[in-house]
This record gives sequence, C-alpha cells and structure tokens, in this order.
Amino acid sequence: ELSSVTKDKLLLQAAIDRQTIRSLRNEQSTTRKKKKTISKKEKYFQNLAKNQVTDISISIPGSHIDGLAKVWVKRLHKKKNAPAYENNNINALSTKFKKIVNSGNLKVALNSCENYKPTTPVEHVVNRIYLFVLRAYVERPWLFSSENLKQYSEFDLQVKFWGYIFESYLGQHRHIILHWGDTMSNTCKNVGLRFKLDLRCHECTCYDETVVDGATGEIARKATKAKLYADRLKSVLTTKCHLNAFLKSLRYISEEDIINVHMPIVQVMELEAKVSSLCLIGKKKYAMEDLHSFKFPRTSEQLKSGELESLINSITLIEEMVNSLETKFNDGQTENESSMDRILKEGKKKKEIIMEEWLSDDVESKKDSDEERENDSDNQEINDEITNNDSDED
Repeated sequence: ELSSVTKDKLLLQAAIDRQTIRSLRNEQSTTRKKKKTISKKEKYFQNLAKNQVTDISISIPGSHIDGLAKVWVKRLHKKKNAPAYENNNINALSTKFKKIVNSGNLKVALNSCENYKPTTPVEHVVNRIYLFVLRAYVERPWLFSSENLKQYSEFDLQVKFWGYIFESYLGQHRHIILHWGDTMSNTCKNVGLRFKLDLRCHECTCYDETVVDGATGEIARKATKAKLYADRLKSVLTTKCHLNAFLKSLRYISEEDIINVHMPIVQVMELEAKVSSLCLIGKKKYAMEDLHSFKFPRTSEQLKSGELESLINSITLIEEMVNSLETKFNDGQTENESSMDRILKEGKKKKEIIMEEWLSDDVESKKDSDEERENDSDNQEINDEITNNDSDED
C-alpha cells in the first residue's frame, strides 16, 4: 500500500510538472507574440524618448518631430553645432573622376592615381584609398555584382570594402585604435548595457595615456527597415553611455563646451553608410542627427557623380570628431582660471559643474541587453525582411 501511495504521489507530481512546463511555454510564446507586435521602428522611437534622446533627422509619421511646428524643428537644429571638417580630396585627381563615362576613362583615372606624387601625409592616405576603390572596380568588377552582394556576410563587407578604408584613414593615427567584430566596451558593461558592436573606436589621450571610447559603428549585409532601426537604436544607446562617461571624466568644462561635445556614430548597410552624431543640447536633453551620407562607389556613374570624394569627406568628418574628443579631454583635465589673478582680485573660485544635472541614465538598459542576448528570436523580423526582399528582387 505504501508503494502504491508513493507511485500515486509521483504520478501526481509528474502531472503538475508537465502542466507547469506547458504553462511556462505558453507564457513564453505569448511574450514573443507581444514582442512582435512592436516593430523595430516603434521600439526605436519609444526607447529614445525614454532616454531623453530626440532624433532630429527623421520626420516620417511616428517620429519624434512628426507633427511639430516648423519653428520648433528649426529651434532644435539651431541648438546643435555641427562639426566642421576640411575637404582633403586631391583636386588634380578628383577632376578625372568627373570624366568617367566608360572603361577607357576609368583606366585613365586609375593611371593618374598610380602616377601621382603625393606631397603631404594626408595626400598619401587619400590616394591609397582612391587606388583601392578604382582597382577593385577595374580589376575585380565581379565584386559588385548584385548576385555576389546578396551572398556577402557582414564580415565579407568589412574585409572586401570598408575595413581597408577605415584602417587606412583613421588607423594612421597613433591615438586612434579600431576594434572590429562584435566587441563590447567596458564603459557599457559597467552600467549593465551589454551591446556588442561591429566597430568601436578607442582613443588614447595625451593625458596619462587614458583610453576613452570614441566612435561606434554597425555593419549590416543588407538595408532593411527592421535592421536599420535595430542597429541605430543599439548605436545610440551605446553612444549615450560613452558620452555620459566622457563628460563625467572632464573636471574642468564650461556649459558652453558641454553642448559642443559630439560623439560620432557610423552605420553601414551593404555599400551605403551614414555618419551621425549624438550630443547634448540642454540639461538632460540629447539630440541624434545624421550629418553625412556616403557610399562605396560600385558604378562608373557613382564615381562620376562624386561618391568617391563624398566618401573621403565623410571619413574626414569622423576623424575630425574623434580628434576633437581628444582635445576636449586633454583640455578638460586642466583648470583654465588663473589662481594668481583670483588671489589678487580676491575673487572666488568658480564652482565645478554638477554633471548629474546634465546627464540622464540609460533607461531599461538591462531589458535591451537581455534582448540582445536573445539574438535569434529578436532578429527573426530582420531575417524575414531580408528573405522577402531577396525573393522580390528575384
């Protein structure tokens, strides 16, 4: 009888366990369905709003500035100070690109680059990039075929196209270190934000060889709405974390200088890319803005229309923004006010800025990071869109 009772208890417990497992599975399934009802676009704008970030570049329905009066949109744009940069293109060579209408003109342009004698270090780098792009087009045109582009992975795009350009231009500087391939910054780890990025730019400052987080980048093998907004959200939240940490590291900085700190963001989708920036425009008010669009030229028409020059300008803009961070970091470690003058004038020492009044923490960073770790289910919408687009093109 005891044996019978024990068996009954075991059977009852097994039934309860099975029911519990079914219930958990149903809850998990319901949660996944609920997740899918929120598109990547909606999630992007909702999460940015929670983090006090306004995207002032997108004005489509559902965006932050959709429905705002034009006067308010203008005020938002006036609050930020877009970084300036020099045009480092080689005019003697870029004029040749505008004459490209056939393979003969293309070879003439390539020969001109091969025979050109650079006179400055910048010209050496720019000409190397010219040669890299033109040789790829002349010697390996199959790289750019639509069929091959469909097959490329994100790593293919890094190796075949973008890696050489970024390493040649930004990697020429001793203080700029590029990290490729799903890496995570310690700055983000410290606040529980565990996003992995395809490209991170470290900067080794002159002040005590301190390493700070600079630019961030994401690379996608194909441009889809879901992937664009998913990568954009990841980059903005990560960059906000880096911007907060950077500003906290500056002991001596004025309120005027706070809003002039711009963190660069690079988003690459296949052979197209954008440079954006994140900055503060007021206390606990951040602005995300697209600054420049560029391409890796894949046709003679794109070479003729100035896409190669635009590529150089965009990389120069990133370089200028990263160099500006180094300058601001070094300046922010030293007090500018004269101690002698303050004593002689019997003045008071200026109060240090309370940075907590300016910065806001990342909201729901743990939730977003958990979704990042659930990579397969979270990216299903993206993979479906890529598959559907490929079948439509076929």
